[in-house]
Amino acid sequence: MRASVLAREFGTPLVVYCRDTVLARARAYARVDPDVLVVYGTKAFANVALLRLLAAEGLGADVSTLGELEFALRAAVPGERLVFHGNNKSDAELRAAAQAGALVVLDALDEVARAKQAGVEAVLIRLTPGIEAETHHAIRTAHAGSKFGLAADDAVAAVRDATGVGLDVTGLHVHIGSQLVRTSESLLAVERLVDVAQHCRDELGWTPRVFNLGGGVGVRQTLDAAAPDPAAFAGELVQQLRARWTLPVRLILEPGRSLVGQAGTTLYEVGVVKRTGGIAYAAVDGGMSDNPRPQLYGSRYEALLANRADEPPAGTFRIAGKHCESGDVLIEAAELPEPRRGDLLAVPATGGYTLAMASNYNGVPRPAAVLVAEGRAELIRRRESVGDLLAFEPSIQG
Repeated sequence: MRASVLAREFGTPLVVYCRDTVLARARAYARVDPDVLVVYGTKAFANVALLRLLAAEGLGADVSTLGELEFALRAAVPGERLVFHGNNKSDAELRAAAQAGALVVLDALDEVARAKQAGVEAVLIRLTPGIEAETHHAIRTAHAGSKFGLAADDAVAAVRDATGVGLDVTGLHVHIGSQLVRTSESLLAVERLVDVAQHCRDELGWTPRVFNLGGGVGVRQTLDAAAPDPAAFAGELVQQLRARWTLPVRLILEPGRSLVGQAGTTLYEVGVVKRTGGIAYAAVDGGMSDNPRPQLYGSRYEALLANRADEPPAGTFRIAGKHCESGDVLIEAAELPEPRRGDLLAVPATGGYTLAMASNYNGVPRPAAVLVAEGRAELIRRRESVGDLLAFEPSIQG
């Protein structure tokens, strides 16, 4: 479906998801192991339509708040396919997880008693293996000092305490970070997961029935970037686990970005084009409010003029957003034909952690999102309006 048609019908900025790409990734993950449950990392983009699409393929949902849980429930994801995370779960969240029948990942020793009191039945214990993943420091989750999970000795204690109060401790969980591009650290995490499981078996007489290997596989966002095949990446971890742990065990994988990241492309309309200080700028009608990742993590993206994609580049342009920040730059250097006001700029690989992390900075409403398949587009998130923002102001209501 032509970008110009989508822009006319739905406006810009607009996040366009390819249904077939999402489904292909989901099916590839499901083939990794005959006894694997794949749960979508909802934080990448919480959306009922996407969750329904994935649920129909047999996937579940990884959620960490009441809000994410409600998205999954509205999409009719069954309780046996829900995994509830969080490093600081409230009592209300634990009760909601219990009511939904979710598998709860215990992240702290004090959660054992609180989960039991809330009515939780089945739990995993999250291990922090003390591994520095090769990724941005803000999205590492398994290093010593991480806010997530339990060191090995505490994880063993959590298994002992949780079984002691009557919780069904089904297994262990590990997750080392996001936007991972190599398997070495993840394979080491699997080794340490098995070591803790073996220690629990020897010392406590407890044997895991589930290993949750997390997610975090990176996606390619620029032409010069390297990124693994997600299913092959996960397959290496599963192979390592099966080789080290030969007893029957079910596996859980938690892909988020690698399911939806490359399936999404953001369309912007070009506004001001100017040169200043030797830099050629093209400004678009969005920016850090709909994609804060360049500012938060130094993320890099590519771009093309969707309405003039067959024209050769005329130069290098810095793609700036419309916000009142000098740092509001989406792309430092994009090779493009000479941009003109009204052109459509397409930025691929924006399906994960863009709208999910969006804000209303400068009072800018967040974009719409559509799901495209077979020449048709389905609106899966309507565009916000200024009226939506003002609805939170009690002084002007009534």
